[in-house]
Amino acid sequence: MSKSSSTKEKLVAAARELFWTRGYSNVSVRDITGKAGVDAALVSRYFGGKQGLFEATLAEIPPWEALTAEPDALLKKAAESFAHPFDPVTDATNVFTMLLANVIDPEMGGMIRGLVQTKLADPLTERIDGPEVRERAALLLAVLFGVALMRKNFQLEGLTDKSPEQLQAEIIRLGRVALEVTGKT
Repeated sequence: MSKSSSTKEKLVAAARELFWTRGYSNVSVRDITGKAGVDAALVSRYFGGKQGLFEATLAEIPPWEALTAEPDALLKKAAESFAHPFDPVTDATNVFTMLLANVIDPEMGGMIRGLVQTKLADPLTERIDGPEVRERAALLLAVLFGVALMRKNFQLEGLTDKSPEQLQAEIIRLGRVALEVTGKT
């Protein structure tokens, strides 16, 4: 591994930890380079600046596995991906935490909302049949994100005491309701 590759990896790792937990606007280039132990000028050299480095952390996000599932397994896979209990190690810098930390960011909030639209809502919409697909996809995402937020971040009793399997069953039940065609147009 070359020195520049190692330096880039250190910068991306430090940036991911800081941006994904504190939010883009709450992190300075000096915070990142201090954590990575490298010169601040290297952020511009390798990434073109702070925003380029933030985007490099986003480029590492894998596609949502549920979107590759067969249509009849999509809801089950989606429920599985959102039913895990809070883990302070893995949840400190996961995609869900990053979205929460940055969706209200004055500089990157729009980008994050666009990311959710293009990487989650739009592909989910394409996988749903029938009328009102945008609304139904949005409702399903609201159920998934809402349950995960209350379980992981708020650690709400009634959700934290359920096993992942119990919670998956509840999410699937709620997800079916969210995906129902109401007949209203």
